[in-house]
Amino acid sequence: MVSSVDVAKLAGVSQATVSRVLNNPEKVNAPTLEKVNAAIRQLNYRPNAAARSLISRKSGIIALFCGQLDEPDNAEFANKAVINAQQKGYTVEIHIQNPEKPESVFNAILNTQAEGIIIGPLIIKGMAIEYLKTSGIPYIFCGSSGGREGITVGMDNHAAGKLAAEYIRSMKPEAVGWLGGNQSDLRLQERYQGFVEGMKESGVNIVKVTGDMEDIELSFTAMMAQKQRPDVIVSSTDYYAGYALDFLYDYGYAVPEDIAVLGIGNSRQSAMNYMSLSSIGLPGDINIYEEAINRLAAMIDNSEKGNRGPADVKPVIYERRTTRRK
Repeated sequence: MVSSVDVAKLAGVSQATVSRVLNNPEKVNAPTLEKVNAAIRQLNYRPNAAARSLISRKSGIIALFCGQLDEPDNAEFANKAVINAQQKGYTVEIHIQNPEKPESVFNAILNTQAEGIIIGPLIIKGMAIEYLKTSGIPYIFCGSSGGREGITVGMDNHAAGKLAAEYIRSMKPEAVGWLGGNQSDLRLQERYQGFVEGMKESGVNIVKVTGDMEDIELSFTAMMAQKQRPDVIVSSTDYYAGYALDFLYDYGYAVPEDIAVLGIGNSRQSAMNYMSLSSIGLPGDINIYEEAINRLAAMIDNSEKGNRGPADVKPVIYERRTTRRK
């Protein structure tokens, strides 16, 4: 059985340093941190492995990883995933990603007692997937995208982009603006790829703006100042679409008469009267959170059902006031 002594020996550090990496990584310099983490991954070391084996690895805990909760997609994921996990009898530990240090949240994998991991909308970079693969803990992506690196339950993001393009093309726009968000988010990359593919034969000019909210504000302002400004704005999320609506209303534009706005995600806020945002989203009878938890539980129990492939749900369009022209 691998111990922290083995990790220390392989990394060429003291056992106390290994302990600091596991419990207070922020107090360890970067070269040492990477050296110890590399040894942990190479040896597939799990803290408290002996104690876990004594209880048959049944902690009753699921670890939840997601982005900042001030974004509606993340808040909805965390809320519904926790509820569905609790209904299955699990306790949930929540880990929130710091956008300035996106990889750091995955350090929790080295010290968790969770039996399974559910991953929501966040940024997957660097060694994150490697941490998941070598942890030995079953994991699943829900409402996010792990690319080809794991089981995913959620909306087919590429299809969502194509559906947005199909809908926009029917409006015969001269120019389209795309609000893309953080380019490290695989969900948003897939949505844009589908949108570009769907618009390929239209000949319509697409003006793309990406980045976090503080970056998008300036870029969006510049986009709207162009001689041929977009007459349709498509947003990779409803969150960014909400910003576009605020900007347009503040500057006296009529929506959708002057400029139409379409989001992707169909968040709860998008259907409210004050917003009435047209959006691409999941069919109303689909509960991806329950499906993801059920699949993760099956993986934890080594059930065959846990080995099923991706559950990419075909999206539908919810047409509301922001695109519905009389």
